[in-house]
Amino acid sequence: MLPVSDIIERVQSGQLPGQEPRYSQAAPVVVWNVNRACNMTCPHCYASARKNPAQDGPSTEMAKAVIENLARAQIKVLIFSGGEPLLRPDLLELMQSARGRGVQCHLSTNGTLLSAAIAEKLKDTGVTYAGISLDGSAVFNDRYRGLDGGYDRALAAFGHLKECGIRTGLRFTLSSRNAHEALDLYELAVEQGIDRFYVSHLVDGGRGKAFARYDLSGQDTRALMLHLFERALLGFKRGEKTRLVSGGNDADGVFLIPFLRQNLGEEAARRGLHLLGLRGGNSAGEKMINIDSQGQVHPDQFWQSAVMGNVYEQELNDILVQHPYLWLKKREEYLQGRCRSCLYLSLCRGSHRERALARTGDMFASDPACYLNDQEIGNQESIAC
Repeated sequence: MLPVSDIIERVQSGQLPGQEPRYSQAAPVVVWNVNRACNMTCPHCYASARKNPAQDGPSTEMAKAVIENLARAQIKVLIFSGGEPLLRPDLLELMQSARGRGVQCHLSTNGTLLSAAIAEKLKDTGVTYAGISLDGSAVFNDRYRGLDGGYDRALAAFGHLKECGIRTGLRFTLSSRNAHEALDLYELAVEQGIDRFYVSHLVDGGRGKAFARYDLSGQDTRALMLHLFERALLGFKRGEKTRLVSGGNDADGVFLIPFLRQNLGEEAARRGLHLLGLRGGNSAGEKMINIDSQGQVHPDQFWQSAVMGNVYEQELNDILVQHPYLWLKKREEYLQGRCRSCLYLSLCRGSHRERALARTGDMFASDPACYLNDQEIGNQESIAC
């Protein structure tokens, strides 16, 4: 996750954190798919969620045992996802169980089931943030995601959450089919007072693997990201509340540096490099992990073929120190191709290994979605928008 607006604000203020270890010993953020059932049929769904899945997550008793397992591993942030997690009648009970063990709860939802009453209950349960997915304007979104009225119900959910003081994010998964909707959705987020506009690049997980043919070209990705950076800078100057965040492609961070240099000066670019160095690039399997609806642990929610262990059978603590993907901690040593010679490898770390594996058959190949050209990654002074 690249907090574009926060970086712009920090480089302008000059208030930067000191030199800190890139990877601390803190427990990772966990994205937990508590079910696979969903009332939508999004074409890019990494969980391949369905309306009537054969297996739909743990029982309440088993789910509480998982929460105990996570608490013993000192997990501090737990994102309840799905499927559509609000289809679980015991979701609030599970959240209360997590909060009782000192775990901060977030919600990832399509928003269509989130009434005013549920928003109040989420507030009472201690939920601090909810991300709601939209992929375009009303007509496009409802057709694309497979539910009539989904757009209007999601907008209403944003309002309910705002009234309860819960921070919100509008999540948008980018593809060639909806790239034209991105800037209008950004404006919608600003108008609605939504805290984050989260643009996620397409990653080859679940149905997203077949949908990858709709990924944007590198040239189109560059053009759109540049427009989004410009809009974020304008928002900063206007004092807007909505913050631009991007995910799914760590090349965005490197691409932000020449934008800072061109628009805010060399010192801003230097500060940006400092912040990106502290962020440390892709951290799947380290600062973030995923637990699917069957208890299997993955480096992130998109890389379902990489199984680190199972929390139904093992302690998460044990999985984190023994899993077969420990090479991720030093992935820079294994990367090949353009990544190997990139001056900015430490800021990106090869981005998404699951995308490289899905599209090339080699998990150590360069990420095919990198949109930086050879000159840019080979000569620090040549990086320019």
